[in-house]
Amino acid sequence: MLGNISMVSLRCFIAVELMPGLCRTLSTLSRELKKDDVIQVSEQNIHITLKFLGDVSPDKLSSVESRLREVKFKPFRLAVKGVGVFPNENYARVVWTGCESKELAALANSVNKALDGVFKPEVFTAHITFARVKRKTELKPFLEKYKRWVFDEFKINKFVLKSSELTSGGPVYSTIAEFVME
Repeated sequence: MLGNISMVSLRCFIAVELMPGLCRTLSTLSRELKKDDVIQVSEQNIHITLKFLGDVSPDKLSSVESRLREVKFKPFRLAVKGVGVFPNENYARVVWTGCESKELAALANSVNKALDGVFKPEVFTAHITFARVKRKTELKPFLEKYKRWVFDEFKINKFVLKSSELTSGGPVYSTIAEFVME
């Protein structure tokens, strides 16, 4: 899978991809926010980040893929509900929807353990970012409207290692490897 990787470090992360219908719904939802105050995450880029790796050199990339192939798990269901912001309503930087699944947290933990010693462990917070806040804006009516909203439930049967190229038009993600659940 790593055949076409260049000799330059890649900005990488490990993610769970979402059903296209859910991405479309979240993209539509983000349009309710003031365009001047937020940046919508493009529909094709909406995902759940299990772990952000940062810049990864080509020689380290094959080790990362090999370690991730050791992660074992079974397919599971994921419920997507509610909206919120990070870090808080008074200083929102990210608008997200929640993910409810013990198995998702266990998968993130397994990924962290597989990469222990190569990357710093992180605390996983299950969420899906669908907008980024550029400047202070009033989000309370939006948050109230959707805080109990149930968006979808779907089956997760794989996770992916992705690269992210930052461009003037926003990030462009490419899949480096897929890891299908047993």
